[in-house]
Amino acid sequence: MPKFISEEIEVKFADKPGLPQSFIWRGKEYKISEIKGVQRFVDFRKPWWRRRHRDYFLVKTEAGETFEIYFHRGPGRQYWVLFKAYQEDNESGF
Repeated sequence: MPKFISEEIEVKFADKPGLPQSFIWRGKEYKISEIKGVQRFVDFRKPWWRRRHRDYFLVKTEAGETFEIYFHRGPGRQYWVLFKAYQEDNESGF
């Protein structure tokens, strides 16, 4: 079962815009070796100018850990969040 974390993180990017290369959580840098999935969430219940937009990434690190992170790009401040940590590689994300 994935572990719910929901803490803000700092994300570094590769040459291609929008794709995370690594992230820093609690002072430690995690280098991403693989992006296993991407998903977009849009809250259509609100008017377009108040909608919450989130881009979710299921990532695997060089150390073999799997995390779900997202970029919140709705109204107001934009930020990255470490959403979940998966304990085993066979756990499915999304």
